[in-house]
Amino acid sequence: MIRIKQMVGYLKDYRFSSILLKYFLLLAICLVVPMTVLSIWYQSQLEGNMQEELINKNESALEVSYNNVNSVLKSMKVLACCLSIDKEVQYLAALNSVDTDNLESLNDMLSIVLSSNEYIDSVCIYLAKSGEVVSNKMVCRYSEYEDKDCFSLYSDDMPDKPVYEARKKKDRYPYLITILYPIRVGNKKNVGAVAVNIAVEKLGNYIGSGQYRNKDNTPMLMIFDGEMNRLMYSDEYRLLIDDASESNELRKLSGWGEKFSGIYTLWDKKYIVSGIYSPQDDLRYLYLSSADVLDIQNQSAMQIFRLVVGLILVVCLILAAMLTFWIYRPIQQTVKVLENASMLVDWDKKERVDEIEAIQRSILSAKKEKDYLDEQIQERILKLHNAQICALQTQINPHFLFNTLTGIGNAGALLLGKDNIVTDMIFTLGKLMRISLSSKEYLVPLNEELEHVKLYMKLIDFRYRGKVRMHVEIPDEIGKEQIAKLTLQPLIENAIEHGLAHRHSGGNIWLKGEKAGDNITIYVVDDGEGIGQKELYKLRERLKESAVGGSEHIGLKNVNQRLKLIFGDEYGLEVNREEEGGLCVTVRFRTL
Repeated sequence: MIRIKQMVGYLKDYRFSSILLKYFLLLAICLVVPMTVLSIWYQSQLEGNMQEELINKNESALEVSYNNVNSVLKSMKVLACCLSIDKEVQYLAALNSVDTDNLESLNDMLSIVLSSNEYIDSVCIYLAKSGEVVSNKMVCRYSEYEDKDCFSLYSDDMPDKPVYEARKKKDRYPYLITILYPIRVGNKKNVGAVAVNIAVEKLGNYIGSGQYRNKDNTPMLMIFDGEMNRLMYSDEYRLLIDDASESNELRKLSGWGEKFSGIYTLWDKKYIVSGIYSPQDDLRYLYLSSADVLDIQNQSAMQIFRLVVGLILVVCLILAAMLTFWIYRPIQQTVKVLENASMLVDWDKKERVDEIEAIQRSILSAKKEKDYLDEQIQERILKLHNAQICALQTQINPHFLFNTLTGIGNAGALLLGKDNIVTDMIFTLGKLMRISLSSKEYLVPLNEELEHVKLYMKLIDFRYRGKVRMHVEIPDEIGKEQIAKLTLQPLIENAIEHGLAHRHSGGNIWLKGEKAGDNITIYVVDDGEGIGQKELYKLRERLKESAVGGSEHIGLKNVNQRLKLIFGDEYGLEVNREEEGGLCVTVRFRTL
């Protein structure tokens, strides 16, 4: 009882109803859509199988009808041929006048033929020389014979083979198929013909089909001549009246070969049509059956589909209710926890606010506080980052000062007494120290860095007596770009100490620069002794080390680390050998 009251209370709650509706729609989409697709696919497969089955059934029925009719036509052709070569017929055909003694036996033979074949309407023999027509009932002149149309296709030079003709007896009724076979004595021209008239209605009864009007859409056999010009036979006899125009649609059928089958729309209805071509008789057999069963099957499938969809929707509603009951209780408990923890503001506690939205607001509030703390942490990390850069930057000053003082000592020893040179060196060193230590910023314009390099080269001139020459090829457009302080001087110092110091003739250092988009590249190239492949590999490996230590190439490692800390890991130094000798240090940084 308590459980039922709880469910009723849930159902009255609009929040519960909204969640129930969402789950119902979600489940309906997830189940109905796949079911619909599956049903369409299954329906297409079922329809294809049904079509194939109906076509096979239609082809089998055509094959049976074709064999029955073909056997009749074949036996009638044999009959006509046998009569045309019968001795008595041959004898009478060669005479100019009929011998009455032979007529009685010939009449008897024709009567026997008629009585033994129920589908034969009549058999008659035309004797061209005597101008007589002999049938089972009578002998008369050709001009007096009532059904002389059966010999309309006869000529004295017609080929020695049967000829088919569809016609109406006395141009009225019944419908007949006439097989005309010529009588030839020796190798001479034709001297007459045998006509076997098959009654279409009797033939239909014999093969088990045929009616005047097809009202119940029963299957129907039709036979055309080879050119589809003339309808020879039809189970629906009314189509034989003046070759009814309805059969014109059948003449438009495509796909004719020896056999074909397909579903076609004829007379505004769908039919399964199968065809066989008989080259021996030059006849085309068509078998038509209604395809209404396919529509009935589709309608039945649609009814089943609607029923299944209805059941699925009911199941979706039940599942949605179960899921909503299962999910709604912990949501309510979560809201109570947030209320007790004072994480919900008064606006969230209003009646029309969804529990999920209230929980989301609490989560967003917690996220904002977390983001604020993250910003504080990032700010402190940045300060630590700057301190690390400054520490790395100032690490180079004692190294630089040591080398400079060494130069001053060597110059003083060589030029003792010439105070002006020593004074000048000390003055230049003072300027260098002032530039290095005057600014707290670790970024300076490239032009300022170049001034620092020029002062350093002035000291180098004192030390190496002008043997080391520097060439600056920096475009003015990048002179104002910000670069890490004390970037170029350590690279020039490295080029002198490791490439040019041991050469008596000194050498050259080139400073070149270029800009591509936001990326700036400075090349420090010397023509000194260079280094071997192994030493180059070791130097590149040292540049990859994160810690700045060791005693060799400290300036290069220091500069590389500072560039990466300031501009990113994809920037820094790259060292390569020059083809003409010497070393090329590439400095890559970007516009800030």
